[in-house]
Amino acid sequence: MVAIEQALAILPQLNDGLDIGVNASPETILDVRFDQLLARTPDVGRIVLEITEHAAVERYEEIAARLKPYRDSGLQIAVDDAGAGYASFRHILNLEPDRIKLDMSLTRDIDIDPARRALAAALIHFSTDTGSTLVAEGVETAAEAATLIELGVGRAQGYFLGRPMTMQMMQTGGHLLGTA
Repeated sequence: MVAIEQALAILPQLNDGLDIGVNASPETILDVRFDQLLARTPDVGRIVLEITEHAAVERYEEIAARLKPYRDSGLQIAVDDAGAGYASFRHILNLEPDRIKLDMSLTRDIDIDPARRALAAALIHFSTDTGSTLVAEGVETAAEAATLIELGVGRAQGYFLGRPMTMQMMQTGGHLLGTA
């Protein structure tokens, strides 16, 4: 909760047009303190809430209801690390995310692995049909990036595209490449 609060505190310092992504577990989303934090954040339309998938969730309706007023105000939902664990596809089906973040375990070597390409293609088709955006995580080579572009992935992040930056680096001319 403290990490999310600190991340949201810098939102006013970001250039217009830049969103901020924060990761939260389903349990955190159901915590009343999280609700209070979002309620006092002035521009929730610039937040991408990345829901982690490290545990099974049984209370999807409650999570959706808790997030509805914020989604109505522009909050975007992303399912993080899709394909990395057992809960991601349930999250995708039950939370209707704006973004689906394809786990790096599926993007790594996608240029040489037909099974990874096939799974990515299926998720691209799914995201297109459901109106969500697919974001490839962990892109680390030109060949991986080229393959993902060929498949139709429009957004990616990873060391090939840009390294993480501090707020100070961003304010002094750092470039935001490959942000999702």
